[in-house]
Amino acid sequence: MTVPPLVDLTRDIEASPETVWGILTTPELFSGWMDGQVTFEPTVGSAFRAEFPNFQTVIAGTIVRLDTEARTIEMTWGVESGPQADHFPAGSSLVSMSVEAVERGCRVHLTHAQLPSTAEAMDHEGGWRFHLSKMALVANRTDLAAGLDRTLADWFAAWNDQDDASRLETLRRCCSADVEFRDDWTEMSGVDLLNQHIANCFRYMPGYALEPDGDVRICRGEALVAWRTHGPMGEQVGINHICASPDGTILRVTGFAKP
Repeated sequence: MTVPPLVDLTRDIEASPETVWGILTTPELFSGWMDGQVTFEPTVGSAFRAEFPNFQTVIAGTIVRLDTEARTIEMTWGVESGPQADHFPAGSSLVSMSVEAVERGCRVHLTHAQLPSTAEAMDHEGGWRFHLSKMALVANRTDLAAGLDRTLADWFAAWNDQDDASRLETLRRCCSADVEFRDDWTEMSGVDLLNQHIANCFRYMPGYALEPDGDVRICRGEALVAWRTHGPMGEQVGINHICASPDGTILRVTGFAKP
């Protein structure tokens, strides 16, 4: 007996399992992830429908398993209308996605079974790899945006705090213990040395204040954060390239000042 072709993929994602599970079980978030118009109810027996107008394709099937405790969702999958509808009809294959917690976020396991041919399996494997990569982007951006909303406030507060003890406490709230910092003037590792560096900035460049300047741009664990300083000698602008964990903890900062 010939076993139908199977896609079997695993992807680690730097985001919480709850965030990824929310994408898989919320039609609006599922739609944003897939760049389509997806409708379903998060319950067994619900019709599943995904419209992709740009590709003139509609995917249709049924939710056949939704286990919140195991964070597993399964649905039948096939083409209701579109170029593949004649040989890959609606509900003719089975997609399963599960989410488990790992040390740096979560792991998604995806299988797509009962595909009509090896060629379709190869085509869908490429598509699912793309979509899992997109999920990693969307989920990390969701978590990191919330995390940086907290830690960047502390980051800028530390650079404006002239009290050594309270500044160190603030830095420890927003940075890892071995945070790396580098710009045109220095490079260092460790929150204690960063605290000393900021103290020296107050000593040698008195009267300056640092503030954020515009929106934060986030991509896969990294962010671009514009800043502005103003003081006795005028104003300077620049941007920080920040690497951070999904909860917003700052791991590395490289500062670029505009000439």
